[in-house]
Amino acid sequence: MINKLIIIIFLGSFGLSSSKSNQILLNYLKDDNEWILIDSQNDNTRIFEKNIPKMSLNALKVEKIIEINPEEVFKVVMDIENYSDVMDNESMISYIIGVKDNHIYAYNSFSIPLPFVNDRHYFFKINRISDNEINWTLVSREEVVSSRQLKKILNKNKEAVYINYGAGMWKIDQVSENLNKVSYALYMDSGGQLSNYLNDLLVSESIILLFKGVLNKSKGF
Repeated sequence: MINKLIIIIFLGSFGLSSSKSNQILLNYLKDDNEWILIDSQNDNTRIFEKNIPKMSLNALKVEKIIEINPEEVFKVVMDIENYSDVMDNESMISYIIGVKDNHIYAYNSFSIPLPFVNDRHYFFKINRISDNEINWTLVSREEVVSSRQLKKILNKNKEAVYINYGAGMWKIDQVSENLNKVSYALYMDSGGQLSNYLNDLLVSESIILLFKGVLNKSKGF
C-alpha cells in the first residue's frame, strides 16, 4: 500500500554537493519560523508545511502534545532494524552499518507498489544531538562510492533508484509535568521520475503513518 511507504518528497537542487545540501536542508527544518498549519486531526495530531528556497515542494512537520515517555520515543526512532515493523511495511529493509564521527550509519531500501517504478534505497546517518532532539541526513552517492563497504552494499541493488537528498528532525519539548510535544519534520527527494502529484500523495500518507507508528510503539501498542 502507498500509505505504508517511508516518506518521499521531491527536493530541488541547491547547486551544492549532496552532503552540503542535506545539512542546509536540516538547518531549514530546525528553524521554527514560517511553518504553516494545514491540518488538525481528530486525535490532536497537527500537520504543518513550510516553503524552503529552491525546492519544488514544501517540507512537512507533524506534531502532537501527548502524555508519553520521551526516552521511549527516542528508543523507537533509534531502533533502525525494526523500522519495517514501525512502518508496517514488510518490503522495507533497514539495518545499521556502523558508527563514524559519532553518527550511526544505516541503510534503508523499500519498494513502491506502482507499475514500472523501481525500488528506492539510501544510506543515512543519524545522531541524537541532545536530550530532546535527533537529527538525520542522507549520505550522498559521492560519499558512498568513496567507501568500499558502502559501495559494496549499494551494488547489491543496482536496479533501485538511489536517494541523494533528504534530512529529518525528531524533537520533544516538555509542555507540562505530564505532557510533551513530539514533532517530526522532514524533507526527502524521491529520485527517479515520480511526479510532484505522486510525491504529494506519498508524503501526505506516509509522514502520518511513520509519526503515529513511532508513538504507538513508544506506548507499547
